[in-house]
Amino acid sequence: MPINQGESPAEFFDYKLHPFADTYRLKQPYLGEQDKRLFKTALSLISTGKSFALSGPSGAGKSTLIHYVLSRLDVNCYRPALVHYGGLQRNGMLKAIADVLGVDTNGRTVPLLIKLQKQIMQMASENRSVFPVFVIDDAHLMEKESLMDICSLMFNPLKETVAASFILVGDETLEKRLQLQIMSPVRTRLTGRYNLDTLNDNESLEFIKFRLSNARVAETLFDPDALSLVSSHCRGNRRQIMNMGTLLLAEAFYRQERTISAELIYNCDQIKISE
Repeated sequence: MPINQGESPAEFFDYKLHPFADTYRLKQPYLGEQDKRLFKTALSLISTGKSFALSGPSGAGKSTLIHYVLSRLDVNCYRPALVHYGGLQRNGMLKAIADVLGVDTNGRTVPLLIKLQKQIMQMASENRSVFPVFVIDDAHLMEKESLMDICSLMFNPLKETVAASFILVGDETLEKRLQLQIMSPVRTRLTGRYNLDTLNDNESLEFIKFRLSNARVAETLFDPDALSLVSSHCRGNRRQIMNMGTLLLAEAFYRQERTISAELIYNCDQIKISE
């Protein structure tokens, strides 16, 4: 059956926000049991000036978790700074950090690394000092020299104290890189190295229901068999769940079906599931 050209998906399914859209961030994301534990650990480490690494497969929820951690920091005490791509060359990485700190990158009289060190130390020495917290996403792509630069930015030699916390976020290869002997100077400056797994089956179901609830869509949008199919097919990968949910909503809207059933999933050309 062709779709009703005069009606939008939001009107058809009666939602204000698409439950699986990536165009908005939830103030309170879904947290599984492992997420909750790592959330508390991350806040505790940052409060004591520690740095750490978080690795895990794509879609495990690493970036979502870290964004939530940063949102819970007191803005009067901490200054979060995000570098969204760790695959930059050494100079590009330093410029990215300089941009988030507002450091002038022009001129060659003073090396940029020295400028950054001075800026970070100045932030800690001001009357209303704030503690910098840097997050490097895709850190598994960082050059060895960039990782060494980060080590030099962690410490304040004048006060002999920590100058900033760094959170390295990357896929499973990040942990393997940090285990290399050549990475010993970086590894020893990280208080902890944590791995975030994908959701288990029960958490996958809870995640879908959580997204539907936040979008104020009835749980009956998916029948029980459909929920189980999505959960088992995506194997706890949040990104895959979001993508599959988007495709299924589009398919249901095209078919003018208000409930996503197992039959609809099997018949959806965009998703390959064998019965």
